[in-house]
Amino acid sequence: MNKDNFKKLIDAINFDGKTKFNMACFIGKLQIDANEFKSDIINGKHLASEFSAKPSDWVETTNLFNCQSVGCIAGFATAVANDWKTPDWIKPTVHDKQLFLGYQNWAPDFEAESNEFLGLTVGQGKKLYYNTDDCIWKYLKYYESHRYPNLEYTDKEIEQEFIEWDDNDIEIDFGTIDYITAVNVLTRIMNEEIILGDEYGDIEILELAKQ
Repeated sequence: MNKDNFKKLIDAINFDGKTKFNMACFIGKLQIDANEFKSDIINGKHLASEFSAKPSDWVETTNLFNCQSVGCIAGFATAVANDWKTPDWIKPTVHDKQLFLGYQNWAPDFEAESNEFLGLTVGQGKKLYYNTDDCIWKYLKYYESHRYPNLEYTDKEIEQEFIEWDDNDIEIDFGTIDYITAVNVLTRIMNEEIILGDEYGDIEILELAKQ
């Protein structure tokens, strides 16, 4: 783990998270009109994480994030790693434009860039960037719901006492992971209070282990 880069990421999300943090896409735009965006988010009435987001097909601007862009943990990490400039791999080529190519799957690129910047393995990164399988968000919902009361499953009718924390049929609602929660969890990982392993299901919270 690269703690210096973790701190840079945490600072970036803490600074811009109200208007730009949304776990639903690596980089994209909110599914609301411009006026609503300005009045409700920029003015602080709502957080960017509360709205649906559409992933970007590609980024043609010099800066990866512009005034209406939003991104997740890996999106922010990629932006910070590239000094907020757009990496070449997400820029459209003339060939792309001629073929009218639509949305590209940039997930492996964002994962790889973020993992390298943060010093994470592939398994550790997936626990942090996604809302399925053995992600940290499901673990925290299951074991520390008192600490993160806003975290919710996509299926609101799930009775937690009848499931396993890493149940494959269960996902966390990305909209319930706001920038404050992300900053808190990233800080705990940086401080080694939360340990993410590379293997499936390998997560440990030191406070829980002591109980």
